[in-house]
Amino acid sequence: MAHLTRFIPHRVKGKHFDPSAWRHMDRSALKHLLGRVITYAIFLLIIFGILKLVPRIWQDVREGDPLYVALAVPMEILSVGGYVVLFWAVYGAAARMGTAHDADTPARPLSLKESMQLTTSRLALGDTLPGGGATGFAVQFWALARAGFTAAQISRTTTAFLVLSNTVMTVMIMVLGVLIGAGLVAGDLHPALTWIPAAIAAAVVGVILGFAWKGRTFVPPDPDSRPALTGRFAKLRTTLRDIGDRLPPGAYDAMRIIRRPAAIGGMVTNPGFDFVAFYLGIAAVTEPIALPVMLMAYFIGQVGSLIPLPGGIGGVQGLAIGVLVAGGMEVHSATAGVLVWTGVALGTQIVWGLWQYWFLRKSIKRWQAEDAATPVSGT
Repeated sequence: MAHLTRFIPHRVKGKHFDPSAWRHMDRSALKHLLGRVITYAIFLLIIFGILKLVPRIWQDVREGDPLYVALAVPMEILSVGGYVVLFWAVYGAAARMGTAHDADTPARPLSLKESMQLTTSRLALGDTLPGGGATGFAVQFWALARAGFTAAQISRTTTAFLVLSNTVMTVMIMVLGVLIGAGLVAGDLHPALTWIPAAIAAAVVGVILGFAWKGRTFVPPDPDSRPALTGRFAKLRTTLRDIGDRLPPGAYDAMRIIRRPAAIGGMVTNPGFDFVAFYLGIAAVTEPIALPVMLMAYFIGQVGSLIPLPGGIGGVQGLAIGVLVAGGMEVHSATAGVLVWTGVALGTQIVWGLWQYWFLRKSIKRWQAEDAATPVSGT
């Protein structure tokens, strides 16, 4: 109880209670206490809701059609394959583009095989380790550094990859939000789930295009020539400044790479086949609702993958279920369908990724051996 009683003023503790003592509480302590109370209340409400819904959800899953689940597995394999192709189109092409910023041009292009090893390993470790996507990207940065990429090259190519991998999601939210909100396609959703997401997506597209325009002639400044930041959050501000230096050229690279057939194929097949698996997961347990609403639920759910949770579990599913329920689907049916899709997706990524991680370690050893031998061969 010490972690709770430390918030209580001394005149309140003990046998004598002075109601006026609460006025003397430290403001920060009161905020912490209220934060804990709200957190516990929300947690209890979530647990209560889950306990009420679990029997219905489990019944929906047990009565589901296994054929739809079986069909969802190859769709997820094709989706991950599209992700690998997109990764290869970015990190393989980055070393061949011959940009004006020679310092940001990686020396070793990744092959399609190496891209598969790195990408699937990142997905698997991000699905299983704490931190989710953040942990997965940490593994990716570690592997790229072993491949010979500098920090500047990693930040620039990763910016291009993130832009391309989220382009379809952003554009679809913008287009679907306008079509559903204007009543041009089937589906009935609140404006908060149509016009507002569409406006945010349009703003994101505008910002990315602005960075890409600036990146045509932008040359990142030399880090050694910039003064060190001091004061509060100096480390965070320095990191944000360094990221900002790589955003314009990274966005510009994305606009160049998007012209490549491999990039277009990966951008479309990754979310395309994943949505088919999502649709099959819903169809396995209940009758799907209007296709535009299903699409909107899927793509808005993908925004939840940006939350640093293992596999994005919680963020993706919560947003997708919320849109499905708002579109007219029963809560237990939507939850069961999304959980079926999640199980297929995570199972595919984890099995494939952990298998490829073993080969990734071998590739890293080969890269290090090649780098160690380079000075010797040049003498």
